[in-house]
Amino acid sequence: MGLLLNGINGNYLRNILLNAEEETERVDAAVAYATQNDLLFDWCWDKKLPLRFWGRFDEQVPVSVHVLERFLGHRSGRYVCKLVRQFHPKVIWWRGFGAYIGSANLTQSAWWNNIEAGIFLTETELAHGGHDLELEQFFSEIEAHAAPLTQELLDLMSERNKELSRRQATQRPSDEAFLSTTLVPDFPGLAKSSEKTAGEKRKLSFLDEWNSTLQIIRNISTRISEDGNRPSWVGATAPLGAQADQFLHAHYYQNTFDGQRADFETHFNRNRSDPDAALVSAIRWWRTLPDSVGENKMLNKTAPALQRAFSEDILPRLTEDQFVKVLGKVHATRDFARRAPDRLIGLKGGRTYNIPEKVVALARRIYRAPTRGGASALETLFYVLYGGRAEEVPHRLWEATVDPKRKIDLIGISALGEIVGWAMPDKYPPRNGRTRKALRSLGHDVAVHV
Repeated sequence: MGLLLNGINGNYLRNILLNAEEETERVDAAVAYATQNDLLFDWCWDKKLPLRFWGRFDEQVPVSVHVLERFLGHRSGRYVCKLVRQFHPKVIWWRGFGAYIGSANLTQSAWWNNIEAGIFLTETELAHGGHDLELEQFFSEIEAHAAPLTQELLDLMSERNKELSRRQATQRPSDEAFLSTTLVPDFPGLAKSSEKTAGEKRKLSFLDEWNSTLQIIRNISTRISEDGNRPSWVGATAPLGAQADQFLHAHYYQNTFDGQRADFETHFNRNRSDPDAALVSAIRWWRTLPDSVGENKMLNKTAPALQRAFSEDILPRLTEDQFVKVLGKVHATRDFARRAPDRLIGLKGGRTYNIPEKVVALARRIYRAPTRGGASALETLFYVLYGGRAEEVPHRLWEATVDPKRKIDLIGISALGEIVGWAMPDKYPPRNGRTRKALRSLGHDVAVHV
């Protein structure tokens, strides 16, 4: 669970989008007021994620006309907008990832400037408490009273909005005189953010998280690489970042699962007061692992192969078949392919596909994807890794996730972070969503879902 208080604690709704893409299957949003497309709606459209949105209907036109026009303009059953009377919730459910329940509308001020309060519950937490079923009931009840957006409804809202604009122009002097009172202290909000400064804030938030997590992984890699702390099959010259990745991988999958679900939050609550003691215990377990485990193959065979494939000389020359083989060894890519709808990755309906088939389909779709501004997937990866000083890789990685001319369709921040780690394991240990969950289970208060 995460608490989102905007500028008070540095957790903003936008932060969720940095991590949600790979696990989200669909977005259901019941938010009364919506004036911006570029907060949530554009994100769904850019990621090709189905979206169902319910907004408020009343005489004040709480859902902006330009938002309604964009929905109607898509003319797609994947992007549905409906309006409801007597409606005031602020709930966004990234299906498969988690849900936000709070006070923030889909407005620029609510996402950045206002004092807002809300919580984010992961999909695991929703299921554990039975809240996913309650949310299903919540959305079903809304749907029973909702009206679909039509051209006639849009025309009605447009005319009403023009009338309101005329009224507001007439009343503006009176409104400004009222608001100028000193009886309530002037308060500009928690942040004054233009679109540009809001983007900078998101970038700084990402870089802060990247750097803080990086140092934690480096500290762990130093400890586990010491003589006496390595399993017998881990050589002293193995890259420290790769050692840390496989240590965290083994710990996460073998020590944090309760049945089919990773219960890393229970481990976090148990270990948060003393992460060092938790690490000592995990190392004690790690160094006794036999050489038959999958981490042995990954560390001693797969990792060196990935480092060669993503090297400065070889990466630009990868053929499609070579790219498919290489990308299939990236954990974040395999995990995304496992959950991705068949149609999203170019597979036809009519039968069930196994994970290897889905991984191949995903990798081929990435390799063949239309380029934006002339940058192919290989060119963007090369730019992230070798397009400047190595110290600036995190900045270029961020650029590759937000710049439409750089972004690689179907590759998110988790896969990019892992690829950076396999290419430069001594400088940037591989990291993905599983890495952060493993760190959290060891008591480190790192961001996982928000």
